[in-house]
Amino acid sequence: MKFDVGIDLGTTNTKIFLKNKTDILNIPSVIAIRKNNGKILEVGEKAYEMLGKTPDSIIVKQPVEKGIVRDIKLNRMMIQEILSKIYKKMFGKTKICVCFHSFMTDLEKFTFKNSILNPQHNEIFLIDESLASAIGENVDLSENSCFLVINVGGGTTDISIISNKGVLYNRSLQIGGEILDQIIQKNLLLNHGVLIGKATSEKLKKKAITMLNLSENLKFKIKGKDVRTRQPITITLTQKEICKNIHKPINKIIDNIIDILKTIEPDVIFNLQKTGIILTGGCSLIPGFSKLIEKKTGFGVKKGNVPISCAAIGALNSFEFLNDNFLEYIFPA
Repeated sequence: MKFDVGIDLGTTNTKIFLKNKTDILNIPSVIAIRKNNGKILEVGEKAYEMLGKTPDSIIVKQPVEKGIVRDIKLNRMMIQEILSKIYKKMFGKTKICVCFHSFMTDLEKFTFKNSILNPQHNEIFLIDESLASAIGENVDLSENSCFLVINVGGGTTDISIISNKGVLYNRSLQIGGEILDQIIQKNLLLNHGVLIGKATSEKLKKKAITMLNLSENLKFKIKGKDVRTRQPITITLTQKEICKNIHKPINKIIDNIIDILKTIEPDVIFNLQKTGIILTGGCSLIPGFSKLIEKKTGFGVKKGNVPISCAAIGALNSFEFLNDNFLEYIFPA
């Protein structure tokens, strides 16, 4: 048995990996529908571009918030539309493996399962996202070794210790890339009286944010709206001004890593000193983030080879990888 589809349903982006394909679909987790009849207008990138630019007759929404599906119906419509565009028509009895966050309760997992696709027509399985990320990064779980996997996504951060016995320890934080976007927006509003949209703040995050020494010389032009005049405005800010307070959520993640390292068994710590920390997720690409973790924890950090898509890859490949121990790690939804 092999899965047909591996899905990492994220707050910001959804990653989908298909059997017998080499490319991974990575699209914004956004859907646009007509308010009066519920007709889908766009999903993914085109829907994302519509955020904040539509009349009241059109709803543009992110169904997932901080790792939790807040709108079951819209999320199912979004996934269905994405897959139907890929396959032209949906194939029968699809075997789908979806990543879940280990902080989810049984009720949240039930809701999560029902938000993917109709379970009457599809076989849906769930796998812990940290375990899927490790599989996607080709971590060797065959030996009796432990690994500390940190996945920093758009809405959540999962800090997990895994071994060939499964997830030994997990802590999930509702901290991710979207909080960094919000800090940038708040900085501009409070310090400069400028409103910017989500798309602009995300672009600034990718261009300006760093955990290295902030520069007073590196400057960025920012287009927004003056809160006093309500007119369009363009301002120029330094990297240091844009990144003010960005370190606070990053330091909270690192503080939790240190706290976990203090509480786990000595034998596990000794093992982790050899295997190090594996850093994945979109925010792992922030310059200097891995070096800051190394400096504050004293453990080596390896950035993932495919940090953004590893969970989707691992979800698709997990059945074959785990073989006889399949049901210990993955369960039917």
